[in-house]
Amino acid sequence: MVSWEERARLLRSESQKFQQYLSELPDDAWSKQSACDLWRVDDVVAHLVGNAEFYAGTVERGLKGEFQPPEGRPAAGTGHPSLGAAGTGAGAIANRERLGGRLLSSLEARTNHLVQLLTGLSLEDRDKPCYHPGSMVPAGNFVDLRFKELGLHQWDIRSALEPGAGVIPESLSSMVVLMNESLASGSIRWAFWAGPALDQPVRYRFDVVKPVPFQADIVVEGDKFRFEQSAAVSADVDFKCETGTLALMMSGRLDASAAISQGKLKVEGDNELAARFGQWFKGI
Repeated sequence: MVSWEERARLLRSESQKFQQYLSELPDDAWSKQSACDLWRVDDVVAHLVGNAEFYAGTVERGLKGEFQPPEGRPAAGTGHPSLGAAGTGAGAIANRERLGGRLLSSLEARTNHLVQLLTGLSLEDRDKPCYHPGSMVPAGNFVDLRFKELGLHQWDIRSALEPGAGVIPESLSSMVVLMNESLASGSIRWAFWAGPALDQPVRYRFDVVKPVPFQADIVVEGDKFRFEQSAAVSADVDFKCETGTLALMMSGRLDASAAISQGKLKVEGDNELAARFGQWFKGI
């Protein structure tokens, strides 16, 4: 696994590459629909501006021992993607309208501030708890949280403008780190949208070998889910794919049927349950 120091360095370099990429987009690209149903390309960028500002603020407060949620945010551990999706969607659009022609310069300033803060964390500081809607999170984890945001939202933009674009390979180690953290403690949530409770849980087994390995079960109970180490019991569905496909499926950006038709996913087990995976993992 790539070290924290290396992931932090890669976050800096990939953030700079993304800013350069955006600076070279033609004017008409900014108003095109992104892979996010709610957002145009410039809305996605506005979301990343707000995300950088929020992460920097929560880490700065955590380093000072301040853990209360900012105004308008839920208590740590009570936030959920499905509950906050409408607000997140509208907030990005409002941020884009507010920033106007300052959108790209704001992304650069906010990202640079966040990356400088995170890469400057001492070993002691990395373990200090900080507020996050999903749970209290060690300050060092925000390197991976931001890399996840950058990796997925860059894909939202690039895949809409360049069909066939993939997730930033350098971001995949951070995504697996976060999945392993969920596997160990359940402290970092993913884009799960609860539905009616199931009579029996559904066990999805992921076998990901490259480029970043990940082997675990995702057990869905309808109204909640959990990560587990792959158990001796058989799974209802076995998924075999690469890490980028796993990230897109977990964030609701690629459903199983599309992944199969594109040759990115091999499935063993109940095909109907395989197709239902996307009804719980929707993202934003």
